Amino acid sequence: MKKTYTIQSVTHNAISPQKGSMVWQLLDADDGRLRKVNGVTTLDNAGLVDSVRSIYAREIPLVDELLLHDSGDSFTIDFSEFNQQQGYVERDMYLDMQNCEQLSNLSRRTWRVIAVVVLLVVLWLSWMLNTSMTKFAEQQPLIHKHELP
Repeated sequence: MKKTYTIQSVTHNAISPQKGSMVWQLLDADDGRLRKVNGVTTLDNAGLVDSVRSIYAREIPLVDELLLHDSGDSFTIDFSEFNQQQGYVERDMYLDMQNCEQLSNLSRRTWRVIAVVVLLVVLWLSWMLNTSMTKFAEQQPLIHKHELP
């Protein structure tokens, strides 16, 4: 699987005297999605980056390739060999995420519909109660004490 990325930004933060965190913001040329890739850095005595290790095993070849490029660079990487070595099956990277987003939107819309229906039922029941109380009040004559036999 070949992917083409453009590096939008690269940031590095020292966490301790020997460790740091590196973050790359990438733009996927195929679908225009932004992707964030994280790495843990090992710092030398001068505080400079000595090595970078990817957080996720699946991103090892991507981090290795990112180290060869600077912000603004575009590059193409082929994950096929790595995926085959690791036994990863071919898959659409964003399919699960898109399904979750669609389910979330559907859920949000469903709750809105349910809320509107419940509101309409409450209003209808209130109207029916008001109508029946009015009819009941009109049917029952009032009995006053002086009218009793």
